[in-house]
Amino acid sequence: MTRARRISMAGLFALLLCPLGAPALSGQQDSSSFRKRFTNQDVIEMVKLGLSEDVVIAKIRAATSADTESVRFDTSIDALKALKAAEVPDSVIKVMINPAPPPAPIIAGNSPISTDPTLPPPEIGVYWKDASKFVLLQGQNVTNTKAGGKAGAFFTYGLRNQHWDAMIEGPISKNVVRDRHPIFYLYVPEGDDSSDFILLHMNKKGNRREFQIGSFGGVTGGKSGVQRDKEVPFHAEHAGIRVYKLTLDEDLKPGEFCFFMGTGQANTMAGARGRTQSGGAAAGRVYDFSVPE
Repeated sequence: MTRARRISMAGLFALLLCPLGAPALSGQQDSSSFRKRFTNQDVIEMVKLGLSEDVVIAKIRAATSADTESVRFDTSIDALKALKAAEVPDSVIKVMINPAPPPAPIIAGNSPISTDPTLPPPEIGVYWKDASKFVLLQGQNVTNTKAGGKAGAFFTYGLRNQHWDAMIEGPISKNVVRDRHPIFYLYVPEGDDSSDFILLHMNKKGNRREFQIGSFGGVTGGKSGVQRDKEVPFHAEHAGIRVYKLTLDEDLKPGEFCFFMGTGQANTMAGARGRTQSGGAAAGRVYDFSVPE
């Protein structure tokens, strides 16, 4: 074989081999497009594993910051229904919709405050979430108390307790909540949490509203505390720095209600016929509201 023919054959082999090598290189370059996506199902699986909300949210934000193309969440209405059916918490769904981390807290003195626009303003109090806006329930200190149940104690010759009641002036609250199943937010003082608040259904008595904060006399003596059958149960979720989201276990009936932040404190008071009876006094603050018919 002549030298020229050998060169020509070598060139032919080179041309035949080039198309074979090119797809292999292209496949290596495009392998990233076949990587597993982080989807709604991954979030559901993590929740089923019992991982905390903080862990799931941290995973979502870490995946998003590493490569936004590797995260594919479906937040359509049907997808949101599926997420709720799988018991994915609202806080996780919110991050799936917008994975951007919240703004850094502002330090005011030694106490950080939240500046998240989806939370109430950093002002201590109780807020009703009315659609997209936060309505502050105007609060007041408990200053007026009175004794109740005198007739019952009289007709049972003192065997039945009397009770000590906190009073709020006015038959109807100025704060009106037009929602039978409202959502509330608490912005609590530094060092407090949601367990310092209770929600009560108040009694209407003429031109005032009241709730029991203690009892005295009777065969059982005195004690402090509210009437348990007047408490309205709720679930508290930590939503931000010193912020709690409150969801009610059941719908509210029309009437007068209040969040009571404080305690019924036991006192000693002089009783009839030389006896000593334990009484009470309310110390704290109420955030009252009315649910109309």
